Amino acid sequence: MSTARLARPQYQHAGLAAFAYLVINWFPIAISCSLFAAWNAVTGAQLPVFELTVFLVIFRQINVFTISSLFHRSYSHRQFQYHPFVEYWMRRWNWLWMGTGGRAWAMLHRWHHAAADTDEDPHSPTKAGGSLWNITGQTVRNYTRCIHEPETFAKYASGLPDDRFEDFVRFFESRGFWVLALSRVPVVAGVLCGGFMLVGLEAAVALPAAMMCLPGIMGSAWYSTVVMVNGLCHLIGYRIWDNDDTSTNLFPIDLLGWGEALHHNHHQRQSRANLGHARWEFDSGFWMLWLLSKVGIVRNLRP
Repeated sequence: MSTARLARPQYQHAGLAAFAYLVINWFPIAISCSLFAAWNAVTGAQLPVFELTVFLVIFRQINVFTISSLFHRSYSHRQFQYHPFVEYWMRRWNWLWMGTGGRAWAMLHRWHHAAADTDEDPHSPTKAGGSLWNITGQTVRNYTRCIHEPETFAKYASGLPDDRFEDFVRFFESRGFWVLALSRVPVVAGVLCGGFMLVGLEAAVALPAAMMCLPGIMGSAWYSTVVMVNGLCHLIGYRIWDNDDTSTNLFPIDLLGWGEALHHNHHQRQSRANLGHARWEFDSGFWMLWLLSKVGIVRNLRP
């Protein structure tokens, strides 16, 4: 059943939107940049702070796109399919840099849509006891439930991958946060360190730089896809549809979010790949997928 379009956008706490967006999305990268500057001040080293910051921003964009397009748009909502070769490597990329598997991620997200803003919502800032400050705890707790209680959430698992790689993901994730973190951090730091050495940094500098990059790399995509979308986009922003949940849009504030902050539009039409519903809204994620569809990487895109 269709929902009526509002005569004009309805804004909620519009004055807070830009400030809250900047703080939530960019403070993990700001932490890394502060560490770079502190390292230079204490040791007298000359870490290339500007170049490392650009690297973190680009890496953040790649990570947000891969988790948004594969786990959210493709797995959760079947808006398109990736070429199998590309999907194979994107799944492994997402686990390495963000520590999450596609099956449990998509199950959690489908659960959110089925129970949006009710007491059964797995991550809502508006339900009883929910807030922006505990959205991360809600998400981690219920993501873990999707790992440990597959039978309970089987109704959200239709069509999702359940193969040897997902067995690998469950092996680590079922053993708790610290096992997962400690198993990934050395690998992530080693990959970063090796990359920095390839572009000319000495080993004595490359390793500290890699460690200081971890908050910006492992935190920025998480906060963008969890705290901003699942939290902020249910509290402030604007609405163009008269639907019965609290979802909002944050366009054009979120120009670097690949369209994920058009969250209200997405709640209205979940199967539609283009989240820009008004003529003045632009979903950069959809248009990137459209370009990829022209070269065969993306298939069956549903505009």
